[in-house]
Amino acid sequence: MEISAPEGRRLRGRPRQFDRDKAVATALTLFQQRGYEGTSIADLTRAIGISATSLYGVFASKEALFEEAVELYRKRDGAFAEAALDRSGSVQEAVHALLMEAAQHYSRGSGPRGCFISLGVLCCAVEHRAVADRMAARRLAARDRIKIRLDQGKQAGELIDSADTQALAAFYAATLQGLSIQARDGATEQALRQIADLALAPLRSNLVSTR
Repeated sequence: MEISAPEGRRLRGRPRQFDRDKAVATALTLFQQRGYEGTSIADLTRAIGISATSLYGVFASKEALFEEAVELYRKRDGAFAEAALDRSGSVQEAVHALLMEAAQHYSRGSGPRGCFISLGVLCCAVEHRAVADRMAARRLAARDRIKIRLDQGKQAGELIDSADTQALAAFYAATLQGLSIQARDGATEQALRQIADLALAPLRSNLVSTR
């Protein structure tokens, strides 16, 4: 289940010419680089260029700002995944596009590589458990979305009757997370594409033969 981003209110104390979108984008970069716990309020206020009082007046808390940053990532950087699964064509084409575009997106740019949803909060202190749980819920939702596409392919007669779409969805969710870690560790797009191509084997083995 997706968690809605907190809605900021226009409160007193907001500085003139405050650009909320730019502030969230700046925060996203910091959270990607340092993680949730590794990013302090001082880091955020310094990078955004506002006081702590102003930040709390606009976003209420670091957690609320983090949620907005996650939503920005989903809509801006992570939108390729939903688009790949929604694309017309066979289930094999959809999964292939998902993996190959992940290889491209996760490895590009000079900033933090990999998927923010996969890497943003994995380990945390007890007091931040709710933040980690929401990120885990997003990862599970991504797995479930892959299963929906696989189920559609099975219903269309593209997959054999014995195809375990739950297991396949879990495998491809794990593959995406693995690609993300490899990208963060410096793997090139070509290397990630090779992994993605190999990962198509389980799906191919479950395709209905056209002979």
